[in-house]
Amino acid sequence: MTSRSWGLAGVALAFYGLMAFLILHPILFSTGTHVAGYDYFNYHWNFWWLRTASSTPGLSVYQSDFAMFPFVTNMGYHAFAAFWFPMWSLLEPLMGTLAAMNSIIFTACVLNGWLLFLLLRRECASPAASLLGGLALQAAPNLRYFYYNTHINLMDWFWLPALILIWGEIARAVDDHRTGRALLIACGFGIALWGLTLTDLQSPIFAAFLLVPYGLLTVWRSQARARLIAAGVLAVVIGFALLWFAGPFAAITQFKGTLATGTVEDRPGVPFPTGFLRMSDQWWEWWAPSVGAWIPFVVIGALVIGQRLKSARWRWGWFAVMLPPLIFALGPTLTIGDLTLPLPFRFLYAQTAGMFRMPWRLMPIAIIAGMAFAALAFTPLLNRMKATRGLVVGAALLLFIADVRLYESAPLTAVPQPYQFYETIRSETGAPYADSVVIEIPTGAATGELIIGDPRATQLQWYSITHQKRGINGFISRAPLDHYWYLLTDDPMLSWLGQRRYLEPENVERQMRARIPDWQIGYFVIHRDLIGRESVAVQEIIGFFNSLDDLVCPFTIEGEAVVYRTRWHPDGCPSRTPPETATGVYTLDIGSEQDVRWLGAGWHYAENIFDISLRWAGAAPQAEIYLDLPPSGYTLEIATQSFIEARTLSITVNGVAIPTFVTVSPDAVGVYTFQIPASALGTGEHATIALHYSDGTVPSDIGMGTDARRLALSVDWLRFTAHADF
Repeated sequence: MTSRSWGLAGVALAFYGLMAFLILHPILFSTGTHVAGYDYFNYHWNFWWLRTASSTPGLSVYQSDFAMFPFVTNMGYHAFAAFWFPMWSLLEPLMGTLAAMNSIIFTACVLNGWLLFLLLRRECASPAASLLGGLALQAAPNLRYFYYNTHINLMDWFWLPALILIWGEIARAVDDHRTGRALLIACGFGIALWGLTLTDLQSPIFAAFLLVPYGLLTVWRSQARARLIAAGVLAVVIGFALLWFAGPFAAITQFKGTLATGTVEDRPGVPFPTGFLRMSDQWWEWWAPSVGAWIPFVVIGALVIGQRLKSARWRWGWFAVMLPPLIFALGPTLTIGDLTLPLPFRFLYAQTAGMFRMPWRLMPIAIIAGMAFAALAFTPLLNRMKATRGLVVGAALLLFIADVRLYESAPLTAVPQPYQFYETIRSETGAPYADSVVIEIPTGAATGELIIGDPRATQLQWYSITHQKRGINGFISRAPLDHYWYLLTDDPMLSWLGQRRYLEPENVERQMRARIPDWQIGYFVIHRDLIGRESVAVQEIIGFFNSLDDLVCPFTIEGEAVVYRTRWHPDGCPSRTPPETATGVYTLDIGSEQDVRWLGAGWHYAENIFDISLRWAGAAPQAEIYLDLPPSGYTLEIATQSFIEARTLSITVNGVAIPTFVTVSPDAVGVYTFQIPASALGTGEHATIALHYSDGTVPSDIGMGTDARRLALSVDWLRFTAHADF
């Protein structure tokens, strides 16, 4: 390259850096608070796992039970995007994983434009046409979808022009009889093929659409075809060897199990013609692909010009290469009015056993070829526009920015709430802690084909990076169906914890008793914000867990998370004694943030009425409390008020009825007293106090709003005062 060429390349790099900033500034400015898209968690976890597995004896990158436990899943088909791992490894210790990932997205965005610019310049397109062509790829709606969903495995379209540039250098060295240089570059080409495939297993399919015809053309033009073919074979052999010994190919050959299948009919393509006339309003959604009007009209304009270009003999070759990926990108069916035509994507879908699922992902290939065709067509015209060239290019740039709405951001996802208890779990190292399991609730899992449960439950894999233990929730690109399908409705415990099956107490308890020691479950983490703090499901899970005090115990409540530690855990369980507010006086503040430690069935969600935090009882015939108390007799005082009408209230202690009945007034909060003999309480450990009351009333049934809960008593607090037995 001449000094002028280097200068142009530098200016172009700065230009694409500026454009990347404009495209990504919402993501960059939100570093630390928000992330791009739904899938962000998977790629952060990928790099954590690559580092962990490669540095921990006994672990394998391509065999893992850290997600979708208890199964060891072959991760050969998983989209690790391992090409970016070295960059993440370098940056993550310095700036954290969120900033490191955004740096990767920014880098890929810059390279997408810049590498295409370099290719167009080598194809003899003018600097202005090359600059616009690179921008058309860099900021295309399809690629912005990838940026704004943290798809670092699919945003890397710079590989295609890079591979063509490298191959061109091999051909040049061969024709110049520089065999050593040709072999050296061929080795580099093989390494590039390795990097391409490590980026995503689909990438070789993408590259083939451009690289195969371009390679055949250079072989046909070469004066030393045999040597050029030999260089190509060497590159492929090197790439394959690297992918076998330092990549997924060996693992793929060992993959066993049935993958989920879908129908080709629901695979989204770019809608014709609407997707080529305007950018989709929801371009950040996978089901709403589009191209916009600028790119199609530029290509059509290049067709209209139709001039012969001696300096760009392969201009029409680029046009021809554009057509196959364009047709594939339209999806399985083209519908024009009443006419329905099956399209070739059906063949590609069948040949990849349904693993190539998104036809519109081929559109960037068509954009690369289309921009090469257009840049070469418009170059003579731009070269003649010495006086007005700047205005024309500036107008084209502004039209492109307006067409793709470059100023528009996709919705961002808030970074998950950091929790200190995950740091505590992480600090538990060595045997048996290292092999323990954390069950995130709600349960869920996903692959490239299916999401089981609430999609947000799958994102809880994010916390594995912090606690570094095994879990069930998570995403694996391709996993055997039986590693996650059972979670939907087939498993009494895990399906119930994902709110996809009703509670079957005996079956769930039986599974918990078996699984806690067998799976070495250390913790259950209930995410109330995902289930609904005010939902019946949250109260049901907490009440059921509290009733199994010999299996699990409340460990901590932090924000929206309620954490239970299992009795298997070597560190044991904290006491469930309520706070001692005076000597021998233990007060349970119902409605407080910590009251879930003690509550069983029968309670509704906590709420504030004026300045009082309380809960309503009435969800079951009795409201249960589980606690520990020092052995003694106690006076129990209950601050409560009845709903609408007076109701009777009595209690049982460990199933023993206390022979006291009171009538609770609906007029005001009153304090009602019961005497608990020491004989009923026993040792005081694992005690169960049940409040029995008259049947409740549903407000909506009596015209009081839309509240459909059954309300009996509101309870503010319970106070246990120890005394000598009577």
